[in-house]
Amino acid sequence: MITIIVQIMTSISLIILLALIVFTNNRLNQLEVKIKRCRDLYNAINLAPLHVKINYLEGSIKALYKYKVLFKREILFGIGKLEEEYFFTKKQVDEFIDSNDITEVVIVRLDDENEIIK
Repeated sequence: MITIIVQIMTSISLIILLALIVFTNNRLNQLEVKIKRCRDLYNAINLAPLHVKINYLEGSIKALYKYKVLFKREILFGIGKLEEEYFFTKKQVDEFIDSNDITEVVIVRLDDENEIIK
């Protein structure tokens, strides 16, 4: 009697296991198809016009800057490397200089003449 119950339980377990394998395999096949479609869509997109527009906009924004600040920060064992930041107003420049640990500063006004202020 016990052997019959064990055989029935084993058969039920195998049926459930096979159903799970078939379901999982089917789901994996569906995911592979979706991934292939996404790759095909991505490969069909031409990003060159977008890159051109981004470069144009970056150039336009840089043309609006009025001040360039060249500076070196104080670091733990001396002075850091030369860095630069761009700003629209003198007030932004002053706030930036006051709020950071900056040791050496050069402020350049970006007009036609590129005048050095400080």
